[in-house]
Amino acid sequence: MKKGIIILAGLAALAGCAAQNGQLREDDLRRSVYLQSERRINTDFVGIQRALFKHQAECGKAAVFKMDERQASYGTLRYPLEEGAGWEKTILVDLTLMQKGWVDAKVYSYQAGVQQQIKEIFTSIRAPGICNPDEAPKEVQPDDDFKPVAQ
Repeated sequence: MKKGIIILAGLAALAGCAAQNGQLREDDLRRSVYLQSERRINTDFVGIQRALFKHQAECGKAAVFKMDERQASYGTLRYPLEEGAGWEKTILVDLTLMQKGWVDAKVYSYQAGVQQQIKEIFTSIRAPGICNPDEAPKEVQPDDDFKPVAQ
């Protein structure tokens, strides 16, 4: 019994060391220091997926949507800044489907200066197929008391 506990403690310590070897993990990225923006998306998860597929087909790049397999009201978008990038070069967007039908989004990035890429992500959802975000129509927000922390 003691050997089992010692082995488990050793494995836990090794796992902790492995996570601290310089590789940023998804959960590490969710720290408030990496919060870049909060947004409200005027559609649901189906609308987001549909827009991303269309944008990928027409522009060649789009964020990847993944729904939380344990809670249907939560999902994420992953937008790598370069091919094969780890979390240190990826924009992570946490999505929460709200009861009124829209999605609240929190955007995280370890990299500074990613406002243009964040704009690209949200433009691909709002105006799929428009590859230049500056050519997209103006964003319309739902009427409520939502106040984003940063844009």
